[in-house]
Amino acid sequence: MQFKDFLTFDRLIAGEIVRILYWLGLVIIVLFVFGSIAGSIDMMGRNAWLGLAQLVFALGGGALMLIFWRVVCEMYLVFVSMNERLKEISAKMTVATVSE
Repeated sequence: MQFKDFLTFDRLIAGEIVRILYWLGLVIIVLFVFGSIAGSIDMMGRNAWLGLAQLVFALGGGALMLIFWRVVCEMYLVFVSMNERLKEISAKMTVATVSE
């Protein structure tokens, strides 16, 4: 990518940024789940059933958060790729129109 592409928005950088944010989000979610697991283990020392419930909710909530985060990032990447595909279609139509 050249600097000119960056200034003229000829090439979008959002796809690369979304991939970085996806991995950053995964790390944050995993840290949150580990913190919740640690809290549930601490709670098991006081109330075993409540600690077990907290552990189940931490694992289930973590799984749901991972799925949700993946879907959000994929939706954004779909929008970015739609823009790139539309540029390709427009370029092909321009070439076809000029050649006629």
